[in-house]
Amino acid sequence: MSRKPGLFVKEPNRKPPFKELDHTADLRIEIVGRDEPELFRNAVDSLYVLLGVPVASHHSGLREVDKLRILGRDPEESLVQLLGELLYRATVERQQLILGTLSVRRGGEGGGVCEVLVTGRWRTLHDEEMLDKREIKAVTYHNVEIRRTRKGFSARLVMDT
Repeated sequence: MSRKPGLFVKEPNRKPPFKELDHTADLRIEIVGRDEPELFRNAVDSLYVLLGVPVASHHSGLREVDKLRILGRDPEESLVQLLGELLYRATVERQQLILGTLSVRRGGEGGGVCEVLVTGRWRTLHDEEMLDKREIKAVTYHNVEIRRTRKGFSARLVMDT
């Protein structure tokens, strides 16, 4: 009996040479907040929780202050850029943001811009904090959505795992 290359012919009483596994390449999450700044703060915390990194408490009176400015065409783009920056710093540079303040401004620079201004300080992540982390490769623009709800704001986004 001839068979085509790559075609698996099942013999009686023989198990196939593979098994199907549940596999989801992406992680989709929903984040809520009473207003946009709280939504973005909760998104920052959510990223660290997903990475398995202890969430540092927020500090409004930090002595050492670093500033991070994110510009996007809209809040969705700004959210993805912010989380992408924090993901890079956590996984590559081993830095975690201890959030001080966070503001979200729309408009300015041509009207179609969403600016996120963050103050805080960077904390070095130690190897033992990163051992059990979930691997997240990227925060994606796929189906990202921020919308107003009766209780405030909701964001849905997809992360590539």
